[in-house]
Amino acid sequence: MRLATVAIASLLVFSGSGIAQTTVPAGAAPAVRSTGDARRDTMLRMMRPVTIEFRETRLEDVMRFVTEVTQADIDVMWVDDRESVGLDKETPITVNFQKGTVLDLVEKVLEKASDPSIGGGNTWQMSQFGTLQLGPKERLNKWRRLEIYSIADLLLEVPDYNQAPEFDLQAVLQSTGQQGGGSGQSPFRDKQQGGTSFTKDVEGKTNDLISIITTLVEQDQWVDNGGTAATIRPFQGNLLVNAPDYVHRQVNGYPWWPSTATRTSTQGGRRYVTLGVDSAISKLRGFEQVPVTAVAGDGTLVPSNPQPGGSVAPAEKPAQPKK
Repeated sequence: MRLATVAIASLLVFSGSGIAQTTVPAGAAPAVRSTGDARRDTMLRMMRPVTIEFRETRLEDVMRFVTEVTQADIDVMWVDDRESVGLDKETPITVNFQKGTVLDLVEKVLEKASDPSIGGGNTWQMSQFGTLQLGPKERLNKWRRLEIYSIADLLLEVPDYNQAPEFDLQAVLQSTGQQGGGSGQSPFRDKQQGGTSFTKDVEGKTNDLISIITTLVEQDQWVDNGGTAATIRPFQGNLLVNAPDYVHRQVNGYPWWPSTATRTSTQGGRRYVTLGVDSAISKLRGFEQVPVTAVAGDGTLVPSNPQPGGSVAPAEKPAQPKK
C-alpha cells in the first residue's frame, strides 16, 4: 500500500498556530465498497488507519481534517445562534495519535474537547440514515429510538433437582431373591414431592438485569437514575429501551456490524463497546487477481474461464493446408 506523507506546510491550514504531521494512504477518499447499508459504509470509512499530531489546533480544523480524510457523512453539533449546547469551534486541541483508526482519533478528540460545565461529556452516535453525529450527549439526546430486546434466554434458569428420589438397589435384590422374579414394587424412594430449587422468580431476575444495565451503561442518562435521556421497561420477556443511539450501542452493539469485529469490556464500572475492522469486505490496495496467458510446448494457453483462478486450455491451432 503506497503511503503519502503530508508535509507540515500543507497542514498549516488545519493547525492554525500549531503544527500537525500525519501519515495516511494516498488519495482523498478510501475505496469503500457499498454494503447496501449507509451506516455500515460510514463506519467503514471511519476505520481508515491514521497517524496524526495536533498542537493547539482549532477543533473546527481538526473536524475538517477528519471529514476530508475519510469523506464520511459527519454532522458536528456546534454552538451557534440557535443552539447553546454544542462543541466550540475555537477549542484548542493538542493530541499525539499513533497508529489507530480515524474513529479512535475522533473519540480522543471529543474527550479533549469536553466542557466540564456540560454534564455527560461528548460522544458520537450513528443516525438511521448513516450520518455520524458528534457532540455533547445532552445535544445528542434529542435523537432517540425505541428498541425491543428479548431477554428470555437471560432469564432461563435450569432447575436444581436437589431432592430427587433414591434408587434402593438392596431392596430390589432381596425382593428378587425371595420371590424368584421381578416384583411390582418400585425401587425408587421419594424424599419429597416437587423437589426443585429456584434462586429467584422471573420478576426478580428481570429487575436485576435492569439494574445491571442502568448501572454500567451511561448511568447518568437513565430516567430511573435522575437523567432525561433513556427509559427501560420490562414487558412479556422483553426490555423496551427508548434511548439515543450511543446508549443502544453500549447495550447491544450494532447488529449491522460483524460480531467478530466487536469487542466489549467493563472498565471503572462502565461498559465499553469497541468496533474493529470488518475484515470480511476489506482488501489490499494495489493487489488484484487478473487472468494471464502462457506458452507451453507449441501451443498458447489461454484462460477458458475469464474469472481469476479459472482453468486454462490450449489455444486452437489454425487449420493446416492439405498436401
